[in-house]
Amino acid sequence: MKRTSRLRRVALPLVGLLLTAGAAQADTAIKALIPAKLINEAFSPFSVAKYMGYFSQEGLDVNLIAVGGSNEVALAINSGAGDVGAASPGQALVGLQSEQGLNLKYFYECNYRSIWTVTVAPDSPIQTMKDLKGKRIGIAAMGSAGINFGKAMAAEAGLNPNSDVSFVAVGSGAQAMTALNQKVVDALVFSSQETSKFEANGFKIRYLDTGEGFASLPDVGLMARREAFETNRPMLIGFARAVAKGYLFSLANPEAAVKISWKLFPESEPKNMDPKEALEGGVMVNKRRMEIWDSPKTKGVLGTFIEADWRRLLDYMKTSGVLKTDIPLDRVYTNDLIPEINKFDKDEVRKQAMAFDIGKMK
Repeated sequence: MKRTSRLRRVALPLVGLLLTAGAAQADTAIKALIPAKLINEAFSPFSVAKYMGYFSQEGLDVNLIAVGGSNEVALAINSGAGDVGAASPGQALVGLQSEQGLNLKYFYECNYRSIWTVTVAPDSPIQTMKDLKGKRIGIAAMGSAGINFGKAMAAEAGLNPNSDVSFVAVGSGAQAMTALNQKVVDALVFSSQETSKFEANGFKIRYLDTGEGFASLPDVGLMARREAFETNRPMLIGFARAVAKGYLFSLANPEAAVKISWKLFPESEPKNMDPKEALEGGVMVNKRRMEIWDSPKTKGVLGTFIEADWRRLLDYMKTSGVLKTDIPLDRVYTNDLIPEINKFDKDEVRKQAMAFDIGKMK
């Protein structure tokens, strides 16, 4: 009896030590905000990073949360409702005009060309951006950065963005296409992943020419609150590194990337479609988005911000009236984390992607 008692006295502290060690090694919980009503295959770098364990390798337990639009992401990160977010530089730039404005900074570039498109029905009499005068333009939600870029494109076409056009929230997917086809709105300003989904689901649309100057502007990037760069630098590096791996995986094996996205977010998989056609459509959506996730200007250093391109973006937004003042670039983004983010074996990730067996997915 005494021997049992002694064993208990020894064992209990050991159990406590093991539990403490386990807790110390637990992954850090992170809320990552995605600018969409539904996380689909266009955001596969994030889904792949989670499914393949890339986040876990960085000690992160990431919860991917769809929040509707980029402007909503920026405001939510600013308020502390999320730790990191992917967002188009719409409301973020508006809020960064003052040092006392939004408490945000970008730390990894995702999209090197604009994601924003203007589309009309195939039989619409609207042929150019100028023809939008007096028209109603549909956007997914009033929290979408589409309203910022829609106004910028209207101004670039010589229209008054506040009086010559009006913006109407029409939802997304079939809801948005119904609004267009029933002439509730005359045009749509949506991101390329949304318009690609329209086409993949059989809807007919026609793109208006917004000009190469606009199309070549930088877009979505990863952002966080400024204090995180001092207090949580390893988390930011680890998160972006995992996403970079997810991008390379998606590029090497788009079918697997699509299947992984649908596995994690089954509501994004098309219903009532032939599975082969659905996968082909998903791959099209994925490839179109992955095409703009890098640029020759980065020279292979993923996520690098290109100063000249961001200066053009700020000039464009100011000329169009979206921005009222100049913004110092060092208030908008930093490349300081990029070297650490790129410290991983890119070829190994590509090999992993090519060897991935869709048939063995759990």
